[in-house]
Amino acid sequence: MTNADDEREKAAGICRNCGELFTVWRTRDGTVRPVSSHNTCPCADPSPRVIDGGEVFDDADPDENGEAHPGV
Repeated sequence: MTNADDEREKAAGICRNCGELFTVWRTRDGTVRPVSSHNTCPCADPSPRVIDGGEVFDDADPDENGEAHPGV
């Protein structure tokens, strides 16, 4: 997570509805919003939440040789 100012932090987010990843702001009161309207998912009513990096990279898909490449 990146500190932007005292009121909000930039973080990785995911839509609870469709699973699309995008950048979000998390405010001190816990509100999570996309950084911009151009940086969100295609849902009519996005439901973003902050994600933990482990949610995205721990279960890497194996390549054609059966080897996993986390973080790729």
